Amino acid sequence: MEFVASIIDTVFRPLKDYFARTVGYVMSCGDYIDLMIHEMSELKSKRDDVQRMVDASERQGMEATSQVTWWLERVSILEGRVEAITVDFQERQELPPEQAPGVKATYLLSKMADEARAEAVDLKDKAEFQKVADELVQLRFEEMPSAPVLGRDALLQELDTCVRDGDVGIVGIYGIAGVGKTALLNKFNNDFLINSPDINVAIYIEVGKDYNLDDIQRIIGDRLGVSWENRTPKERAGVLYRVLSKMNFVLLLDDVWEPLNFRMLGIPVPKHSSKSKIVLTTRIEDVCDRMDVRRKLKMECLPWEPAWELFREKVGDHLMTASPEIRLQAQALATKCGGLPLALITVGRAMASKRTAKEWKHAITVLKIAPWQLLGMELDVLEPLKKSYDNLPSDKLRLCLLYCSLFPEEFSISKDWIIGYCIGEGFIDDLYTEMDEIYNKGHDLLGDLKIASLLEKGEDEDHIKMHPMVRAMALWIASDFGEKETKWLVRAGVGLKEAPGAEKWSDAERISFMRNNILELYEKPECPLLKTLMLQGNPGLDKICDGFFQFMPSLRVLDLSHTSISELPSGISSLVQLQYLDLYNTNIRSLPRELGSLATLRFLLLSHMPLEMIPGGVICSLTMLQVLYMDLSYGDWKVGASGNGVEFQELENLRRLKALDITIQSPEALERLSRSYRLAGSTRNILIKTCSSMTKIELPTSHLWKNMTNLKRQDAAASGGEQASGAFRVITPFPNLQELYLHGLAKFRRLSSNTCTLHFPSLQSLKIVECPNLKKLKLSAGGLNVIQCSREWWDGLEWDDAEVRASYEDLFRPLH
Repeated sequence: MEFVASIIDTVFRPLKDYFARTVGYVMSCGDYIDLMIHEMSELKSKRDDVQRMVDASERQGMEATSQVTWWLERVSILEGRVEAITVDFQERQELPPEQAPGVKATYLLSKMADEARAEAVDLKDKAEFQKVADELVQLRFEEMPSAPVLGRDALLQELDTCVRDGDVGIVGIYGIAGVGKTALLNKFNNDFLINSPDINVAIYIEVGKDYNLDDIQRIIGDRLGVSWENRTPKERAGVLYRVLSKMNFVLLLDDVWEPLNFRMLGIPVPKHSSKSKIVLTTRIEDVCDRMDVRRKLKMECLPWEPAWELFREKVGDHLMTASPEIRLQAQALATKCGGLPLALITVGRAMASKRTAKEWKHAITVLKIAPWQLLGMELDVLEPLKKSYDNLPSDKLRLCLLYCSLFPEEFSISKDWIIGYCIGEGFIDDLYTEMDEIYNKGHDLLGDLKIASLLEKGEDEDHIKMHPMVRAMALWIASDFGEKETKWLVRAGVGLKEAPGAEKWSDAERISFMRNNILELYEKPECPLLKTLMLQGNPGLDKICDGFFQFMPSLRVLDLSHTSISELPSGISSLVQLQYLDLYNTNIRSLPRELGSLATLRFLLLSHMPLEMIPGGVICSLTMLQVLYMDLSYGDWKVGASGNGVEFQELENLRRLKALDITIQSPEALERLSRSYRLAGSTRNILIKTCSSMTKIELPTSHLWKNMTNLKRQDAAASGGEQASGAFRVITPFPNLQELYLHGLAKFRRLSSNTCTLHFPSLQSLKIVECPNLKKLKLSAGGLNVIQCSREWWDGLEWDDAEVRASYEDLFRPLH
């Protein structure tokens, strides 16, 4: 009997439990819901404790373990299920009895609640973690593709020194596009960490022009092994900052165009004595300044030896050794690349299959006239350079840069020269009223182009140069990317013996034939669009045919300086929009009357020419004139009964005049100049020429030098030695005088007043020639840099004491 009962119990007990549980699911649904909510509440409390520990670990630069991450995800999923079951139950409770769910639905809901409760209990039991986070694991550094970097050993060493210097946190490398900044940074990345075991991680980022903050954070996060799904940029920055602050890191940022905000990125700026460093490369120098770079390194183009080596490497030595003539042409072609590695590589590859000297000569011609036609130049050299051009912030800057391409290759361009042209063209506006302010704006524009690595320093601080490849890029852009090669017709400094035919001028907007060997202009080109014509520096050019300018109605800038023309052709009055006319150092002795018809003229440069005759009414007709330079030129101004030439009043009628260089031949003209507030305030340079009738020049104390706040230089010359007996015996202080030249004053005796030493606070240069009776230099000029005179005259000077002489001795420069 007991055996039978045991069998019945074994068979029927599970059935009994099943039916009991089933009945319970149906009858006690609310109880199962309550149990589920209770267990889930305890689990959530445990989850919150674990999450706090994870957050604290991440703030210390750690990352949650995979086990904890899985557990948190399971809790999150279960929380959603419990919420859904609870809502379903609450909605059923609100239904009227007749709409209450059936037995099966109640059973299923209770069953889901019971299963959720059981999973909550299981997850609570699994929440005993030995650790919730691990230290991050990151790759120490990634090797970047690199090639041998020729001629950069010294720069690499300097960069290495900077990075190891505890006082230098951020290093900036800047330079023209294609100079090799990226190659240098790649080389540094690959080589530096081998000898730097104390650096935990090096991170290389190619930033680029269109960088995105999120992308930079992601790259850094990936290298550090940080994951951050669903985090805001600010939260990501916090994580990065905490992680990087615990490390010795090197961050290499290539091709930076705009200053990066390290705080927003989450990058800690290296402090004093920190081993962490940031190294960036950029084309734009002031990006370094705006990112508080401690050490700036300019990356120059290659000097000749490594440049030639790189070019030969790309061409192949077999061509160099096979033909001495090809080798000669190859050197000429390599020189035209200006030491720019990108150009050397591109041109070298393009020429690798050229096996005749004629092909090489043709390539040189192409590189001179239309470099974009050379294989690979447009895509590999000009396009990268154009990015710098496109990045310029204004059209004025872009036009100013293009204008510099009108000058010959490697030409050192006077800043004042190019600024004057740009004013004439209208690139520099008239927001400023004073000429100094306008020129200062021009200097600022040129400075911005230097900062952008698109211009270089010329022969001195007053000159700029354009790299040959930047010039090639500018001409390519100016020609509508090679589509209109005569739009900017530039053949400057290429040895032309005659100008291109008039048919090539017809579509031109700017023309430059400067610094050639052109002898004559005998055609009458029709150039309705021409704005600038540069013919200066053709020393043999002595004839321009009449009517030459008749069909150039848009011309604004005309430069005929340093030519041998002796007269202006008829028809000059057709230049109704001309703003700038330069006749410096020509052989013109007489100006035509029709010059007075140039009503828009703002710049007229007539210096260093044998000008003897100006028709009456011409000067005063130029009512828009702002700059008039006439030193070492016309000086026969009529003042009352003195002089036989142009009435001095014509100068005084130039109410817009801002800058005047003038030659004076009479004391009356000098005094008239001194009493004219407008003219005196505009005068930059005076040449005082004496003649046989002049015996004395009195420089008025209260007029000329009071008004002449802009005076830069005064020249004094005597054509009749003995007749200049009283010249300069009374001299008053000139607060803005920078250069003083005394020449041929036979009886000039002293440079001082009777009672005191004269003070010249701005004087920098003193030149004295043929002044035998000047025996003493008694003046105060703290800024004086040089005194030019003959050795014989210097040795004959009389000094009040040896100490004074010693103070001047270092300034002496003998005339040769």
